[in-house]
Amino acid sequence: MKTVTAATNQQVHPFDQLTGDEIMLVADIVRKEKSDMNIIFNTITLQEPPKYLMMSYLGWDRTRPRIEHVEREALVVAIEKPSMRCYEAVVSLDSQTVKSWSYMPDVQPILTMDDMFEVEELVIKDPRVQAECRELGIHDMSQVFADPWAIARHVTHKGRDKRLMQALMYMRTCEDDNQYAHPLDFVPIIDVGLMKVIDIEHIRPRDSKFTRPTIPLQQHNFLPEFVGEENFRKDLKPIIIQQPQGVSFTVKGNEIDWQKWNMRISMNYREGLVIHNVSYQDGPEKRPLFYRISLSEMVVPYADPYAPHYRKHAFDVGEYGLGLCTNSLTLGCDCLGSIYYFDAVFNDHNGKPFHVPNAVCMHEEDHGILFKHTDYRNGRAHTVRSRRLVISQIVTVANYDYGLYYYFYQDGTFEYEVKATGELNTHVLAEDETPGDYGVMVAPQINAQHHQHFFTMRIDPMIDGLNNSVAQVDTHRSPFPTGHPRNEFGNGFFAKETILKDTLEGATNPNYESARFWKIINESRVHPYTRAPVGWKLVSHHQTPLFAQDDSIVGERAGFAKKALWVTPYDEKQMFAGGFYCNQSDGRDGVPVWAKERKPIDNRDIVLWFTFGITHLPRVEDFPVMPVDMCGFIMKPFNFFMANPGLDIAPTNKKMNQSVHANADKAKESSCCPGNKL
Repeated sequence: MKTVTAATNQQVHPFDQLTGDEIMLVADIVRKEKSDMNIIFNTITLQEPPKYLMMSYLGWDRTRPRIEHVEREALVVAIEKPSMRCYEAVVSLDSQTVKSWSYMPDVQPILTMDDMFEVEELVIKDPRVQAECRELGIHDMSQVFADPWAIARHVTHKGRDKRLMQALMYMRTCEDDNQYAHPLDFVPIIDVGLMKVIDIEHIRPRDSKFTRPTIPLQQHNFLPEFVGEENFRKDLKPIIIQQPQGVSFTVKGNEIDWQKWNMRISMNYREGLVIHNVSYQDGPEKRPLFYRISLSEMVVPYADPYAPHYRKHAFDVGEYGLGLCTNSLTLGCDCLGSIYYFDAVFNDHNGKPFHVPNAVCMHEEDHGILFKHTDYRNGRAHTVRSRRLVISQIVTVANYDYGLYYYFYQDGTFEYEVKATGELNTHVLAEDETPGDYGVMVAPQINAQHHQHFFTMRIDPMIDGLNNSVAQVDTHRSPFPTGHPRNEFGNGFFAKETILKDTLEGATNPNYESARFWKIINESRVHPYTRAPVGWKLVSHHQTPLFAQDDSIVGERAGFAKKALWVTPYDEKQMFAGGFYCNQSDGRDGVPVWAKERKPIDNRDIVLWFTFGITHLPRVEDFPVMPVDMCGFIMKPFNFFMANPGLDIAPTNKKMNQSVHANADKAKESSCCPGNKL
């Protein structure tokens, strides 16, 4: 296996994330400008250039002379101490000046890793927390651990004037023990501005004779030192993935070329991995497809309606930041084969950079058959195997781990996949207590609550140009009954396309009865065969309704999850489905608000907000660590090319892939694909 790390001395592109030196420069500029303020640097990140400038810079807008330089700017979100007021600044790195400085009332910025570590340390040292632990029989506070969570919206501590967090409490019986096997029954509430525990809430047993549960002490571990090497399976043989002639992609800075695809990637503190400026080389024509694709928001609502569980709905993008939670990936574990890594850099509260090496993994992998046909008359088989480019990151948000994968295929297909794993969020039951309707007992006294995962992608298309539309495609039975002259044998069905004209029509859901999918189309470019606009199909087989009530706290805050698709006119300030300031939000910002007013969305610059997800009813098999659960969506060219774009891929043969028979008795057979003549 090979590894390469992206060079740090490449010329900076307008989409490239801020370097460590740039982060320190921005912090220094702000400090000098606001020398009378005690500032926490919540966020220092790239302020992406306006789209209209980038369309010229990238060469897509040919109506005027091409722009060759775009001002490089940073967005700063700062918190002033001790008032904890929030400010936004735009800093020009070209002129090294603060271009704007604005007070942002009634908001709470994202929670950072610095916040997490400070709150956990505070909680463990708090006298009231220590007293609760002693009552449970814990006298060594080094055994106690806290998962700091966003407060969501607390019915007692209302509003956003105070920066609040809650801590879910656990213990470990030894170093590296699984803390989620030993949940505690109380939740401290923390005022982050005061750095003080202001309240402690208890999780009371419901159908029990006990007033307080005991701590389950049985160990449930999955790390190898607990499982024991002697217990590992002994019948697994190595699988080795090799590319002896090297990889098929090329990388220049953050620009990637692979199999007619061209794109750029970036990383930011919030969305993590972002894909920019995607195009496909179609013969002599380089055709634009997508300006920007990212995971805009996600929410994990839990089902238990009782306090304090009603507040358990984590917005892992908007409250914590996927970039800030990204893993440093390990060669041979997280990615296999010939691996190319990209690093990431973010800021701490002091405005200093911290680097995450190997934050993004890129590699190629075999993906089975791309296409095949056997002529049954003469036995000739033609097989072409599929290969895909994988660009991925893995994030850890408290108990959950998410693998986030962008796949590009040789036939023009694009796929996004989430692999959810990690540990179940657990809470303790009394010895005689049951989980009730809202969870399952995965081990004695350990309840795993029902919950859902919703992922909302922000898809900014430019299918053969900036002005696009969305067509909804529904398949219907013929309206004529069997025996009718127009449906004599009853087998007729047809597809009906409806172009979504405005934001109200653009808020829509799947329909199993009509096998519904959507197409992003360019009405200005008509396919010569179909006489219809060229397009790109959007479909997912992983969609589920939000089961919380519409007027619930999570229903109000995560309104984007109520529809599978929203389509809105492009607005550079509308980047995050749950609003920019998602932490402690009340739902007054976000996609449902932007889509509420009727606005035209056909044949113009638009954005799609596409939601997919999982309803997770936990199993005993998910404990103590969960096998991956996968969900995602696919986009495919739909009457976009003149034929299958993979026709020019060489046929498969064993000489190329060095396949061998597992059964030695068959080894004398000459070819794995006898019909292929290459």
